[in-house]
Amino acid sequence: MKGIITMFEEIITSKELKFNDLEKKVYRFVCFIGCLIIKLILESYDRKIMQSRNKEKYRHKGLRETSVNTIMGEIKYKRAMYEIHEEGINKKVYLLDEKLKINADGKVSSNLIEKVIETVPVTDSYRKAEQVIDTITNTSISHEKIRKIVLKIGDKITNKEKEEIKLYEKNQLVAGLKEITVLFEETDGLWINLQGRDRQKRIEKNKQQAKIKNKEFNPKMKVKAELKLHVMYEGWKKDDIRHSLVNKQYIAGIMKPKEIAKLRDARVYSKYDESKIKLRVTNGDGAKWTKGTTCKGGIYQKDQFHIMQEITRDVPKEYRNIIIELINKKEFKQIQPVIDGIKYELNGEYQALKKLDKLKSYLSSDLERYQDIVKVPQAPEGIEYRNLGTQESQIFSKLKKRFCSGRKAFGIHGANALSKVCVLSEKISIDDIESPIPIDTSAEEWIKEIEENVRKNKILKNSFLSTESKKDSIGVHIIQTENKLIKEILKYQGISELKSII
Repeated sequence: MKGIITMFEEIITSKELKFNDLEKKVYRFVCFIGCLIIKLILESYDRKIMQSRNKEKYRHKGLRETSVNTIMGEIKYKRAMYEIHEEGINKKVYLLDEKLKINADGKVSSNLIEKVIETVPVTDSYRKAEQVIDTITNTSISHEKIRKIVLKIGDKITNKEKEEIKLYEKNQLVAGLKEITVLFEETDGLWINLQGRDRQKRIEKNKQQAKIKNKEFNPKMKVKAELKLHVMYEGWKKDDIRHSLVNKQYIAGIMKPKEIAKLRDARVYSKYDESKIKLRVTNGDGAKWTKGTTCKGGIYQKDQFHIMQEITRDVPKEYRNIIIELINKKEFKQIQPVIDGIKYELNGEYQALKKLDKLKSYLSSDLERYQDIVKVPQAPEGIEYRNLGTQESQIFSKLKKRFCSGRKAFGIHGANALSKVCVLSEKISIDDIESPIPIDTSAEEWIKEIEENVRKNKILKNSFLSTESKKDSIGVHIIQTENKLIKEILKYQGISELKSII
């Protein structure tokens, strides 16, 4: 109470007080009171739990002080510790923490963690995130603590993604119900500098590869890892003068292409009615791994931005428009002979010819747009189907400005975790991250039902015995039964086969 009075007196007795200063002081004052209120509520509730507990099971071992850092500041409070005997050992428990589901990961509240994962993607460093959080909350949290939070959250997301894939492969994911006819996907990569042990490992790998290829190792060779980004969406909607993607879903990380494809398949299965999707289009820069993520039956096309980028990089200025015009006119078969003609005119200049050979290979496939290949279903009201090409923008807004500003380097673990936090939805909560994935138990329940019927040896046996059988006019046996289980079995199993089973 004395602290409250002191703080209040400091505010009202200030001789030179500006409004901005007043606002900040009152804000800190209110946060201080808020922390005090929470402390009192927690300790009061802990006493109630103490009185109503199972005293034979939970042996009181005194009070223990703890603290949690919140958006209002640090809250220190005492709560009872109990000892229980389970599985032959004594365990220490805090009933208050369990009862209120206090999620203070590393003594940081869930609300503060959410502020961290909101701030980190829009700042260019952990130190900058520290400054921002210090400004927008009434607490201080070090950049190292912020980094550790990102690692923990990133690991939780990674583990959940692995669980999604596992459940999908076991046919245990709950199938999605949303009906769409077209699904768009875009993939791209971002190369980042490595540091620490990961850097040394990559250098050793480069040395081995140079030795295998019988080449001299270049110590100045950049040591990098590719950070991959996959985005899928349902189309575009116009917002004022801009178009935005509809229902974006991101996958990011230092991942193998197969991992991305499997996770993508799991996401599509759990969100959409796959039987209603008539067209799947993947847009990529032409890298082998981007094409490898294309779903079965889907269309892959090279990204228009990267096509133009390759032409600008590999073709002398005076010849570029020739190739660009052929692409715009969709005269793709003419590109290869035109490049050969340009090579002839350059009269054997080695570097130029080398670039043109590379371009010739690049422009040999996947130049057609999806609209030229198939008949595109009509878009739902409010949604448009346009030319793909948003990935460069997605890479920049979600990853590049965070990973590539300044001379930065990352460990693989840290970069992977940070990338997953960077592509989280702005409305994400800790509960969303930690909530379990819904599991489809219908198959297990059906099997249990059958096992129970067999065990009792009543329903199944009596159903077959009471089943009426008669011949129709051409001598075919007709079986009539009202048993729902038998009807379900007959959908998948012939009568002759059932006889052998029974």
